[in-house]
Amino acid sequence: MRIGPQVATVVVNYRHYDDTVRCLTSLQASDTADQRVIVVDNTEREHHGPDLTDLLDPAVEVVSAGDNVGFAAGCNIGIRAALASSAEFVWLLNPDAVVSAETLTRLLQTAEEHPDAGIVGSRILDGGHPARILFNGGVIKGHGSTYHADAGVFDPSVPDGTVRDVDYVTGACFLIRRETLRQIGLLSEDYFLYYEETDYCLRAQQAGWRTVLAPYSRVWHYKRSAGRYPPPYYVYYMCRNRLHFSKRFFTAPLSEIESELEAFATCWLQQVATHAPQLRAGYEKLVELALADGRDGRLGRRDDIDALVCG
Repeated sequence: MRIGPQVATVVVNYRHYDDTVRCLTSLQASDTADQRVIVVDNTEREHHGPDLTDLLDPAVEVVSAGDNVGFAAGCNIGIRAALASSAEFVWLLNPDAVVSAETLTRLLQTAEEHPDAGIVGSRILDGGHPARILFNGGVIKGHGSTYHADAGVFDPSVPDGTVRDVDYVTGACFLIRRETLRQIGLLSEDYFLYYEETDYCLRAQQAGWRTVLAPYSRVWHYKRSAGRYPPPYYVYYMCRNRLHFSKRFFTAPLSEIESELEAFATCWLQQVATHAPQLRAGYEKLVELALADGRDGRLGRRDDIDALVCG
């Protein structure tokens, strides 16, 4: 069993307790012994679910956020707890992810071999189709358009290669060096959901830190947002936050950014038109609202998204 630098692993739970239990069960097999696990329960007060402390190993620390405060804010609760101790690294891991025994060890080896890497990520595979790649490094193009390298490609057909720099790594598996957190600060809570990790990677790079992908490290992601068409919250936050992100980091005229973004949303609207045509008009209004909110700088949580689509 490998004894490595102390790592605080932060998992933000939201409602789906079975996902979190599966994730932490996989963590128990990790060959990195020196690991502290913190679960932040982001579930709303009025949601009647089981007590996480009854479902998890007693060694796991459970902290209640008190409400659905958003992904970044939930992560930040765990990060603060981690930094209050001697953790040298903080590992953000999605609750609907599953890891192998070697996942964290290989992330740490990469971080140790590359001390200028502030953020390290893994290759992420589709939990529903475990030999298919979901993410093999994030790429930013245009005025903030993002995509996942090798998405949908058969995993064995893509060589692991060596450690390489990427524009960003996804928050589903995000190892951050303590010194990077000390210098850059916490995740931006403006976004509520989506783009906060991309924002953080660019902030770190602006400060001189590298963002890298670790070869041989694997995570399996069982995405609940996957379906025949995207849920309303996904479309709203992705569109609004993409506009906010682009305005923050790129100098292109707003008209050019919005033109790219409208094309970005078209594929989702086509999926809705095919699988739920009765919702098409509602989704179009949702995209318009997301753009308006992005222009006006309206950030954080919005509670009327489902009502806007479904009436």
